[in-house]
Amino acid sequence: MAGSAFSLGWVMAQLFDARRLTIDELFSPPFNPLVQLPLIADLDLARRRELALTDLGDLLADIAPGVPSEMLNAVKAAVGNESGFAARLQDLHQAIFDQLVPSDQQISAYQLGLTLSDTCWLPTVANGAETFMVMFQRGQVAALQAWLASAGDTIPAGSAGIVGHSLENWQQWIEVNTQAISENWTTGSQAAQIIKALHIQSMAWHSVLVGDPQTGGAPSMSAWLQASSAVVRAARTVTVSVLRRFWWLLLLIVAVIAGVLAIVIVSLHGASQVWTSILWVGGSVGISGAGLASTVGKALSGVGSEVWDAARADAASWNVTWLPTLKQSRGQRRGLDRAGVAMPEMNPGLEAVARPAALTLRPGAPPPLGTTPAPGTGPEPGTALAPGSPTPQA
Repeated sequence: MAGSAFSLGWVMAQLFDARRLTIDELFSPPFNPLVQLPLIADLDLARRRELALTDLGDLLADIAPGVPSEMLNAVKAAVGNESGFAARLQDLHQAIFDQLVPSDQQISAYQLGLTLSDTCWLPTVANGAETFMVMFQRGQVAALQAWLASAGDTIPAGSAGIVGHSLENWQQWIEVNTQAISENWTTGSQAAQIIKALHIQSMAWHSVLVGDPQTGGAPSMSAWLQASSAVVRAARTVTVSVLRRFWWLLLLIVAVIAGVLAIVIVSLHGASQVWTSILWVGGSVGISGAGLASTVGKALSGVGSEVWDAARADAASWNVTWLPTLKQSRGQRRGLDRAGVAMPEMNPGLEAVARPAALTLRPGAPPPLGTTPAPGTGPEPGTALAPGSPTPQA
């Protein structure tokens, strides 16, 4: 199963820090048990942990079958005793190391699952902006990229480049906004927005690295626009660099052409002779230019495909990058543009709508399965039912 070792590390990190089992709440709509079957996000923590332990058992059987089953049983038996549960997980973690360390790809993928989850969950609002920014320092990102590369074919093809580039997108966004993040961390809701975006980003990276088909489709148009902008910026940078290095050659060519034209005009008499000579010089330059263009075109024919591949990878990384939607000053927007960082998209009108505390039943809706409200005791059509309200009984 693609990504098994990565998934194993990810699930172990979730079990060791129960906060990470609540990530789905960020995507969950209001839940009303009267009219909805629960999603995993609607379950209580104990049930989610139970499901995670089932997932852990499957992953151990697939990727580390040599780990004694007694160790997993000990973890399950310690549920409810937080200190004992953490200790049993530590023991299991060391046993997994013993099993995976002979394979560089497997041990790298396992550590990738642990560390990428830590990157998204160790920063907190209470611990300050530094706990967020240090997660994207050069050394930390380099370690993640090294594990992405070392994971090899244990993760889906191309996913290492996508996630690695997405990490760099976060790095560049933080670099442009460093001062604002540090100064405004404790004011307003900025810190909470950043942490929420980071938690959502963890789900996007996880989906890519486990081969989720929903993240393997064609990039969105906005992602392609950002990638094309990056190609234009790269071409502009290359052009400016070439002109700075070889300006003297350009001036020499212009001077030679101007000199030849001057000699022709001074030496020949008669308008017909002058124009004939100018046309001859122009034709010679054109032919030479065409030959040069053909030669350069052949030399760069392979570069075009490389640029296309780079643009496609850039679009794929932007397609899974979820940056915070903070207000940006004009200077910050210019900085993001120079750094090649896309402004996060948001719908301010839609996002401003508060999540309702209750859902409204459709008029004439049948009673939920398994309920038989007595006449006059059940909810009238169109009545609001608070989440978690008890089912009316006959």
